[in-house]
Amino acid sequence: MNENVIEAYTHGIVLAPMAGSTDSAFRRLCRRMGATAVVTEMVAAAGLSRKSAKTCRYLRFTPEEKPIGVQLFGNTPIDFERSAALVSDMGFDFIDINAGCPVKKVARSGSGSSLLKDIPKLTALVRATVSGTSLPVTVKIRLGWSPEEPVPDALPRLLADEGAVAIAVHGRYRSDMFSGKVRKEGIERIVRNSPIPVLANGESTSVQSALDLRDSTGATGLLIGRGALGNPWLFRGLISGDPSKAIPASTEYREIIMEHLSMMKEYVPTEYVYHILRGHLVNYLRGFRGASALREKAVRINSDQQVEELIREMEIALSEEGMPEK
Repeated sequence: MNENVIEAYTHGIVLAPMAGSTDSAFRRLCRRMGATAVVTEMVAAAGLSRKSAKTCRYLRFTPEEKPIGVQLFGNTPIDFERSAALVSDMGFDFIDINAGCPVKKVARSGSGSSLLKDIPKLTALVRATVSGTSLPVTVKIRLGWSPEEPVPDALPRLLADEGAVAIAVHGRYRSDMFSGKVRKEGIERIVRNSPIPVLANGESTSVQSALDLRDSTGATGLLIGRGALGNPWLFRGLISGDPSKAIPASTEYREIIMEHLSMMKEYVPTEYVYHILRGHLVNYLRGFRGASALREKAVRINSDQQVEELIREMEIALSEEGMPEK
């Protein structure tokens, strides 16, 4: 195990995996801004074990994204063992197991957060993954299925005993989905009972809120999710500890958006690139007067020229309003 690589995850400021958002281009931007490690969008272990072309497209990454982990989801040990073996030779630095996704489609399949109700299955998935790879294996969880069904205090040790080297904890229950305040005391309970490093995740939308979450829970690191969408500068502020560095200069929106588009063109077919870019643009266009009207335009862009025009209008709005707080 490369200790420096895993420490970049366990004791760093890491970009969380988010379906439909944390593609290769966005991961690269976040690494440039200071993210110490990144993780792919979640990849179906069942599809990967069958070498599905649709599934394998999520495995694309570039050297500048490293250290990078691949996140697997599913509910069958043999799929995780086979998938772990497949990705071990692809240049990834670690493998992450998703036991936290609350989305109904995932949970109903017995994957994601539903594993928190079946600890023997979860530990079996960790065991299978570890047996299929020499890479470090980490686990992403929530506090439990609901306040009435929290994960047991013994879970961190059970995961460690099966070979997991770190745990990331989203500070909500599955029943919370993504709403409500993060339950810091729940993360702290897992930290207290864990023999391996724990990263805190949830509601980290500013430098101060993220650092407070880490420091108040005793977590060794941070996993930054929705707070980074449209705001890769957040990592710059977190790494420096200076909130002012999370506020982009007036020229940086243009630089980042055009670079984002340029990198997407490397691997997204032309007929799809603007459709996918729209979602990222909507995230960039937040926090200032006039952003709502610009978002309405963003969801209809179909060319570089339209992107350029949208950025010009954005720059005018920002010059009148001032840079948004990040």
